[in-house]
Amino acid sequence: MVTDAPLGLTLEQAERDLCARSFIDFLEHVKVVEPPPGRGIIPFAMWPHLVEVVELFGAENLISILKARQIGLSWLLAAYACWTALYHKGANVMLFSQGENEAKVLLSKVKAIHEELPPHLQGHMAGNNATEMKFEDMASKITALPSTEKAGRGETGTLVIQDEADFHEYADANYAAIKPTIDAGGQLIQVSTSNKKNLSSLFKALYRGSPKNGFAARFYSWAVRPERDQKWYDRVRREAPDTAEMNADLYMEQEYPRTEEEALSASRVLSAFDPDVLESMQGDIKNPVDTLGLANIYQKPSIGKRYMAGSDSSHGVGADFGVSVIMDATTGMVVADIVDNYIEPEELASQTIDLLEKYGNPIWGIEDNEWGILAIRRAQELEYPNLYERLRPGKSPSGAAVRVMRPGWHTDEKTRYILWGELIQAVKDRLIVVPNKDGLSQFTSVIRNPEKNGRIEGMTGAHDDYPLAVGIAWQMRKEAYTADREIPMTNRRKDAYRRLKGRVPYAQSVGEGRLVSW
Repeated sequence: MVTDAPLGLTLEQAERDLCARSFIDFLEHVKVVEPPPGRGIIPFAMWPHLVEVVELFGAENLISILKARQIGLSWLLAAYACWTALYHKGANVMLFSQGENEAKVLLSKVKAIHEELPPHLQGHMAGNNATEMKFEDMASKITALPSTEKAGRGETGTLVIQDEADFHEYADANYAAIKPTIDAGGQLIQVSTSNKKNLSSLFKALYRGSPKNGFAARFYSWAVRPERDQKWYDRVRREAPDTAEMNADLYMEQEYPRTEEEALSASRVLSAFDPDVLESMQGDIKNPVDTLGLANIYQKPSIGKRYMAGSDSSHGVGADFGVSVIMDATTGMVVADIVDNYIEPEELASQTIDLLEKYGNPIWGIEDNEWGILAIRRAQELEYPNLYERLRPGKSPSGAAVRVMRPGWHTDEKTRYILWGELIQAVKDRLIVVPNKDGLSQFTSVIRNPEKNGRIEGMTGAHDDYPLAVGIAWQMRKEAYTADREIPMTNRRKDAYRRLKGRVPYAQSVGEGRLVSW
């Protein structure tokens, strides 16, 4: 609030100039409509989390906010849209909502804020209808748009707000249309509760991809609103709908999530792993004590201990992750891992072998999918001495059907059922310890897909590479005690390594000094 005006300015002019420079000062004049059983038109309350969001508005151009309902963000966004159009010449503010009615409701909040401003802060409105506001003096406008296939095309947005972005039917098309304009200097803000019925969405992908994709991501739970407490949460849960489409668990996870993991993960209705157990496993997370190449070491090898290992390869182009884990056969703890979505299968095998040597060359299972075959071949070329093999159908030189030993863990319907079933039970019984935070978070994305008769798999758009590698390692426990001694690196394998080092990027980088002394 301005109490003294600079020389030559009225108090009203000084106040307008201050609001034009500072959104936080503008908010001091904002009033909102508190819905029933509220208190009518009231001053906007700047709760602590909203102060943080305002700071984010001023610092970032790409923003993704995952939230619970009714924590003041819709009104804050409406105020920000109003401020941008009032004080930025030529501003084009676009408000995207799920449908036409939702778009009109969001714009109505902007109008309500504008109407309650002091006259000297209102500007000169040139147009006003159900979907648009125009300000003549600034040549600016605010447009409310439903998420349709062609919405936003041909527009250059100064500020684009996508409200409840996780529920937009044409989110991909809208993002493709508006992102180039944002690249030119505009600002994009995505805000949403989590759509638990949409297991794959652009909003979730962009949120998870932060900060590598340029987005600043924030999560705000139901508890950030000051007057809410556990008693309030319990009451809302008791009153939650209970229908074929929605039950109390799904309702609270979607509308009032407690944690980021709960908001992003599949509903506990679909989750393959017990969500409460996964939550308790957060206490197992720890930082690595050492590294080797791309490997994280959580517990150094101990003489006399048995280990087992599993790998899930990817093609190394930034999509799926290449993962290797080494597990203590007694405690079930992941003692070391490699997790990288740009590592090629051959390099994953090479770096994993370097790591496995430190743990006595334990039994190692590699999934023999299309990329895993390449990892298996590299392991064979380097003559890894304890590669898991299984009986598979084959043919003799004469063409007769026989069963032969082939390397790698083969995933089919039978082995998939065994792997996931035993891993789910092991996690439930707390026989597995996962210190890697990102690896553990992937367990929350494994669901019993209702569209595939309950098939256990990672939900679309998420990753299950780490749990799969852990599951393969867990299967190796059946083989972990068959050897009588640790298997050293043989001279033959040393020779093989030397022959191949010129073709292995990691070997090139570290040469004969690859073996680290702990």
